[in-house]
Amino acid sequence: MGCSEVVDIDTLPNDANLIGVKWVFKLKYKNGEYERHKARIVALGYQQRKNVDYFASFSPTASYVTIRLVLALTALPHWYGVDLDATGAFISAPLPPEEQVYLKGIPGYDLPPGKCLRLKKTIYGLVQAPLSYFKLCKDVYAKVGLRQLDCDECVFVKYSPNIKGQPPLSVENIIESGAFMTMDTVPENQRVYKSCIYPVACIIIVMYVDNNGVRHNCHELLAEFQSDVAKDGRIDLHLEGDMSSFCLCAISIIPKQERSPLIRKLTSIPYSLNTI
Repeated sequence: MGCSEVVDIDTLPNDANLIGVKWVFKLKYKNGEYERHKARIVALGYQQRKNVDYFASFSPTASYVTIRLVLALTALPHWYGVDLDATGAFISAPLPPEEQVYLKGIPGYDLPPGKCLRLKKTIYGLVQAPLSYFKLCKDVYAKVGLRQLDCDECVFVKYSPNIKGQPPLSVENIIESGAFMTMDTVPENQRVYKSCIYPVACIIIVMYVDNNGVRHNCHELLAEFQSDVAKDGRIDLHLEGDMSSFCLCAISIIPKQERSPLIRKLTSIPYSLNTI
């Protein structure tokens, strides 16, 4: 996986901290059925020292308000939800040059005397791993043409004109056109993207830890995004499934006193029961 390299302990800085590692084993299930055995190397992050082994640890995640807003805005016919999961998410991001992390030998794979591991990328268990992964996603998504929202940094959007000959879109154009609720259906022979019936093709990505909740109205735009991320090569995204579980989770984490009014509001939107 290229996360580490073997170095001499004698070459380490005077304040270097050798962190232990362990194996974590678990059984993976999918849709309630056994899928595979899984083994993961995990760093003992509690041994890290703040301002020595790491400097920042907070990793943002989408707010409840954002999740509810995205669900409400896209509760329309021909909007779809998928879950894009990142394989080995926390072993994908490079460590900042100012954060040098050194590990003891991995159990079962003993190192020669006087040797240790120096990490080149984050691994599971490191305090800074979630933040480093978020920064990596932010960089990759910007490179492939997504725009990060100012109001919630865990939401990335991309929209594209879906009428042949239509001029480039701006936020003002979309607002003036009536946003999502009043978009007309575009005849198929006038569409840029055949699967999208609306004048604006759109993809919305909501990040929560190492998963990407996606709402989109255009299969081609989603395929372009997946292809561009694969070409970049720094994140391995794969389609995990539809967004039913994400939507149910989003509702379940809302306080009970707020849950019923929200459900009533969402189900009052035309077609919301079919799209959530």
